[in-house]
Order: sequence, then C-alpha cells, then structure tokens
Amino acid sequence: MLDRVQLKLEAKAITKNARVSAYLFTLLYLVIILVLEGLDWLASGGIMAEYAYLYGDLEIMEALQYVPRLSLPPLAVTFVSIVISLVSAVLGTGYILYTMNVRKGLETPYATLFDGFLFAGKVILLQIVMGIFIFLWSMLLIIPGIVAGYRYRFALYNLCENPKIGVMEAINMSKAQTRGHKWELFVLDLSFIGWSILCSLTLGILSIWIMPYMQQTDIGYFEAIKRMSGIGSHEPEDDGQFHSDDRFDGGSAPYDPER
Repeated sequence: MLDRVQLKLEAKAITKNARVSAYLFTLLYLVIILVLEGLDWLASGGIMAEYAYLYGDLEIMEALQYVPRLSLPPLAVTFVSIVISLVSAVLGTGYILYTMNVRKGLETPYATLFDGFLFAGKVILLQIVMGIFIFLWSMLLIIPGIVAGYRYRFALYNLCENPKIGVMEAINMSKAQTRGHKWELFVLDLSFIGWSILCSLTLGILSIWIMPYMQQTDIGYFEAIKRMSGIGSHEPEDDGQFHSDDRFDGGSAPYDPER
C-alpha cells in the first residue's frame, strides 16, 4: 500500500519549489478555461433564453437580461460547445505535461500549456474512447462506471509521457497499472473533498493554490504505482526517447500480472 501522507508531503514540496511558479501557471490555465466557458455561455445564451421562455423560468430570464449573448442556431451552439470542450481537454493535457516536468525538476515555460496541441488528435480520441467505455459500464449501474473511471485514470498520463504510443495501448497500460490500486485512488480523492468544498466556497479562487498540489499528488501516485508494477514507458535511453513497455506494443512477451 502506498504511503498517502508521504506522497502528499512530497507533492507539496515539489509544487513549492517549481522553477516556474505552479500557482501562476495554474492561474493562467484557469483564466483561459474561464474565458472558454464564457464563450460557451455567450454562444448558448440564445438557446437558454428560448428554454426559459418556453418553461417560464423567470429566474433565468431575468439573469439573461444582463448578459450579452449570441442568437445562434442549435446546431451551431452544439458545434461551438464541442469545440470548446475539446480545446479545454487539450489544455488540460498541457497542464499535466507541466506538472510532470516540475516533478522532474525541469524549468517549464508557460507555453507548455499549449504543448498538448502537438498530439491533440490522440488526446481527443483518447477522451472519446474512454468516455464511450465509461458510459457503457455506467449502463450496468453507477458503480461499474465509477470503477471504469479509475481503471482508465492513468491513460492520459501514459500518453503524455510518451505521445508516440497508441490510444488503446495507453488505456491497456492504465488498466494494468491500476489493478489492485483503485481503492487507494478512491481514498485519495476522498481525502481532497474538504479542499474541493473550500475551493467552491471561494468561487474557485483557492484552486490556484490547491489544484497544483492535487495534480502533483496524483502524478506522484502514478509514478509510484508505475515503479511498483513495472508497467509503463521506460526512461529515455541513449537516443533521448521514451520506449514503450514491450507488453503493450505488440511484442511477443506475454503480460505477467505478478511482474
């Protein structure tokens, strides 16, 4: 079992000692996400107004009087919403790349936030595939869906660590890495509930300080579990490139769960 307290202390220290401030980086990320959400609100304002008028929701109608909005057709609103969601997912990948680099002690510029666009196609495909899998498991009942979410938790981390691997390879690696650790990850999430509530009470302002700590702790779990299981991309060799685990790139070596 992993030492959660030790991993959290380590995450705090790494976050504080980041060569490029984790708090300013998080602020930049949150501001951009807020702008994107504002654009989504602006685009969907016309649809919301129609909904409020149809169902006589006076509260929404009154609020919309003071908010600028575009009167776009439903199809255009859906398109804009999807694009914004995908861009947000890619930016979230850039945030993970920054966190991983901070753990390695690298000086990571703010432009790293946009590095996810270098392999945006795989990031988007991964999100779609995981979403489908989790949805299908959720149809059985809520709990299988939650378990599936934890099963694929490290898939994006694997892709960030080695963008050359395939989407299914990243997912299969995550499934193997999280085997026997899902409960620990669930308890980890529970331990952050108090901070999440405080962030909500401060309208998200506290997230500037809490989010990098939480993300760094999660990366710490990923690294620790990867070392324990021996499953994941190897460190760069002499050619400076990451190399996939042979058990997941189509090699002939069978997967041994005890390895």
